[in-house]
Amino acid sequence: MSTQSVGGWSADADSDFRVVADVHKKLPAGTYRVWISGATGNKYFHLLPNPTDAIADLPGLPSRYLLDQINFFWSQQAVYERYHFLHKRGILMYGPPGCGKTSLINLLIADFLRKYDGIVVAISDFDTAPKCLLDLRRAEPDRPIMTLMEDVEGIFAGQNGPTQVQAALAFLDGQTQLSHIVHVATTNAPETLADRFIKRPGRFDLVIGIHAPLAETREAYLRLVSGNQISEEKLQEMVMLTEGMGLSYLRELASTHLCLNIPLAETLDRLKTNFKVKAFLSKGTPKMGFSIGFDGE
Repeated sequence: MSTQSVGGWSADADSDFRVVADVHKKLPAGTYRVWISGATGNKYFHLLPNPTDAIADLPGLPSRYLLDQINFFWSQQAVYERYHFLHKRGILMYGPPGCGKTSLINLLIADFLRKYDGIVVAISDFDTAPKCLLDLRRAEPDRPIMTLMEDVEGIFAGQNGPTQVQAALAFLDGQTQLSHIVHVATTNAPETLADRFIKRPGRFDLVIGIHAPLAETREAYLRLVSGNQISEEKLQEMVMLTEGMGLSYLRELASTHLCLNIPLAETLDRLKTNFKVKAFLSKGTPKMGFSIGFDGE
């Protein structure tokens, strides 16, 4: 009796994988970038290192809400199939740079890999990614997949922008879409995506604004990055003086104070005259915390 050829994964190097026939190994769980060889047409999955930043569940961010939403989605696979829907979700986080989107992504990825032995694919090219993910689906039809599209507006910029937009639309809600998948995207410029990607049903059904961190978020983050080496009095002063600032600015404030002995006032003055922070703070009272949905800001 003949046996059917089964797809699997071959490692050409320590962290480059491609689909081949007659190999019965799973792709190792992890985060990958994908690419296609111009010489051979082989599709490669390059395993990325784990994030260097500590994974922290900071208060004031929608960590638990997002984890609950995604975990419930994976538990509903049989229900999707019963009603003949593709088992897929789209989640978009928007907001100013440095306010916690990357921290949330690292938390979601860690939970996904631990619970579901899944594959995360970081997408920077919507022409390449669907072709590679189709091979993944052929090799492992039921493997949970999460796609990661950080600063997605940047992918749509430049000369190839229109082509990338059309490929993205087909991938999220068209002829190249897949099942058993969660799409997670971030953007600093939601207004550039609103008409096609936010307002149109079927692409991102959950949109969350990540705004300037609350005082409790700033306090928890400063304790984390400083290793509790800042005095309580000084820490509370930093929390009070950094309203409206993102986490990336708090990190710089803590590092220059602890490592370079630069006075807080000096670093704060420099950060507040930075164009992005100045523009952000000049809008009046900045939005704080997070919000569900997109209000067209």
